[in-house]
Amino acid sequence: MGSCSNESSSVSDNICIIQADSYLIVFCNGLDNVLEDYRKEIIGLEEKFLENPHLTLTYVLATMEKYVMLFDMIKSMIRTITNEQIHGCLLMGRLHMYTISGIPQIVTAANKIIQSVNTMFYRHLANWIIYGDLMDANNEFFIRDCKCDDENFQFPEQIESVQNVDSHVSNIKKSRVRKPCTVRKFEIRPDMLPSILPLETAESILYMGRIVWIISNDPKRKDDVQKMKFRRDIWEGRSVEFYKKIEQLETQTFNLVNFERTIQVCKNTVTNYLWGVMVEEAELLEHLQIIRDYYALGRGELFQQFIVVAEEHLKQIPNYYIVKNLNTVFNETARKMYGENDKSYMKFELTMPNHLESKNYASNPMSNLEIYFDINWPLHIIFHPKVMSLYNRLFSFLLRLKKTHIDLHTLWLNHMEKKVKIDRGVWTLRHNLMFLVNNLQYYFQVDVIEAHFSLLKTAIKSATEFKDIIRMHSTFLSNLMSKTFVMCLDDNTGKDRGNNLYQLPSLNFERENIVYNIIVQLLELCNKFCLLASTWSGELSDLELNDLEDFQTQSDTITETLMRALFSLHEKVSGHHLLQLLHRLDFNRWYTKRKPDFNITIG
Repeated sequence: MGSCSNESSSVSDNICIIQADSYLIVFCNGLDNVLEDYRKEIIGLEEKFLENPHLTLTYVLATMEKYVMLFDMIKSMIRTITNEQIHGCLLMGRLHMYTISGIPQIVTAANKIIQSVNTMFYRHLANWIIYGDLMDANNEFFIRDCKCDDENFQFPEQIESVQNVDSHVSNIKKSRVRKPCTVRKFEIRPDMLPSILPLETAESILYMGRIVWIISNDPKRKDDVQKMKFRRDIWEGRSVEFYKKIEQLETQTFNLVNFERTIQVCKNTVTNYLWGVMVEEAELLEHLQIIRDYYALGRGELFQQFIVVAEEHLKQIPNYYIVKNLNTVFNETARKMYGENDKSYMKFELTMPNHLESKNYASNPMSNLEIYFDINWPLHIIFHPKVMSLYNRLFSFLLRLKKTHIDLHTLWLNHMEKKVKIDRGVWTLRHNLMFLVNNLQYYFQVDVIEAHFSLLKTAIKSATEFKDIIRMHSTFLSNLMSKTFVMCLDDNTGKDRGNNLYQLPSLNFERENIVYNIIVQLLELCNKFCLLASTWSGELSDLELNDLEDFQTQSDTITETLMRALFSLHEKVSGHHLLQLLHRLDFNRWYTKRKPDFNITIG
């Protein structure tokens, strides 16, 4: 009996040095429950001793011996907790190992203690999943509220705005386009993740709570005077039912299969609700059509007219007012073209990248233009700043290509209007350059953009979950950026990220695309040629003939480099789209007749 009393005293001493956080308090309550039988046994012995003072010590030891193993387990638990400074939900993983010891007495006692800890853990879990609220004042859960906005969903101007407010600076650039609302930052704490919980499951839990938080913080509903009447219910009146589903887990020994099954049921409800909000209420398909029309230059007639009109205005505008005036030209051009029937252009604003604003970009502003538009909530989860920067890279590239096409056509008109005999070399070079630019434009707009946009629309119409939408859009954007050669694919990104709210397409953000650089060289050559050839008259001087010869040499070099780069890329990725482009550029074997060693018919 003295041995057991010493062990009990030792347990009490160890418990006293434990920091009193919520999980450790319920752990101590669990210990208290487990020791209830021991205390009853002590009281029973005392009563028997009072009835029979001649009870032997052997009888007492035999009666209490069955508790030795229990106290060994409790001492082991407390020693582990104190030595490793375990607290919070980490207790879940540490205590679970006692339930697989195979010794019935230890398993039963451990399950009683764990059920006490479960009460706290599943309360945290249910509040996070059902309400998007951590309620974790002591930072004991494996998910942390960073108490700030997630920078992944903030545009540079929003980050600068916060920094300027903190530093009391007021020179913030005003924009007509409303930036999306912010997203609260929550993250997993790896140091607090219980060992019994896989990282993928933890990410799924984080993912659900973040979606619930976003839905609960709808900016339109928050500003609504009658917001209580229109309050969103992501659980459609079944929040108590789902809360109880999670609560029921606390009475069971932890089973990963049952746990993940319950989590998946909740996740399906959350993601299906968000899918409905995005597709039906936020008009996802309409937003994608707007991106097709503006970022991918689907409205070619608008941008063609805009470039022509803007070229005249740029000649008289000071550098400081270029962006402002380009927006005026863009809006006026669209208004005249579409009238009152279509005002989608009013959602957009042309801008320059921040790093170029202080530089002199008046010489070629069209090459650096970006465009932004109002993004409906909660589509800002899909069209976050990094994704929009990719669309802007595509926009700038296509706009530059469109301007080059217009410049070459304008050069042809000028030559036709002069009604003088143009040097055959000038005519041939202009025709060859126009041929390359036209075919590249057709390939980008028809073979790549329109084809993949049609596939995306069809896929989204058949989707049923939010994660399907994100995956389809990431695939679409990857194909768009890689097949227009703006960026290279990267097989190491974008995989197995279904539980991540912030997702990027499978693109290599470090490596430049060789074909893209070659096309840029071609466009630069076209611009220089158009600028110089527009000053030439009928008979060319020796200096002009030398310039023409240099242009022709550069054109031949770039053309050959482009063809070989495309063919090399085709051999690596076996893309049918590349073969189509190669055959178009080699129309009537225009190129391969001069290069017998280069044969694309085999491909």
